[in-house]
Amino acid sequence: MVEEEEVRARIDELEKKKAELIDKIKKINRRLRYKNYEKKALEPFLESTKDVVIEPYRRKKRILEFKISTQAYTPKLEREWLKEVKKVDEKLDELKDVERARRKKRYIEKDIEEGETEVKKIEEELKKIRNDLKKLYDRMREIRTAARKAASAEKREKEDMIALGDLALIEEGK
Repeated sequence: MVEEEEVRARIDELEKKKAELIDKIKKINRRLRYKNYEKKALEPFLESTKDVVIEPYRRKKRILEFKISTQAYTPKLEREWLKEVKKVDEKLDELKDVERARRKKRYIEKDIEEGETEVKKIEEELKKIRNDLKKLYDRMREIRTAARKAASAEKREKEDMIALGDLALIEEGK
């Protein structure tokens, strides 16, 4: 009886943990579904701007700023460079949406990858829990079968025995 209670407690504990893991997978799947929709929504914009290059403008800006800050030139030449930096900044501002969308896509893809990895880990853990539960349910079945057999054997023993009071009645009847 004690072993049956221990097995029952362990089963309840594993069932609770299994339910928690399943809920966790559901939440992750909802998040993954949202991230996939988000990625799909970004695709048309990214496809239309795939030919846009940003790095040359960034490089040009760094070079100009470096020249202005490290070398001494005439004020007129420095003003020209500052105007050029301003033009490059304006161009970079125009391309900011493209850059932001590309960065967002990278983050979304990373989130999706992490979510899928997490789901795989949880599924492995669930598999272990299900195997343990199967063993525990088999053990519970064995315990109950043994208890049933013991109860039926005890019942047969009682049926084979005659109570002293019944024996006295039988003797009196003779």
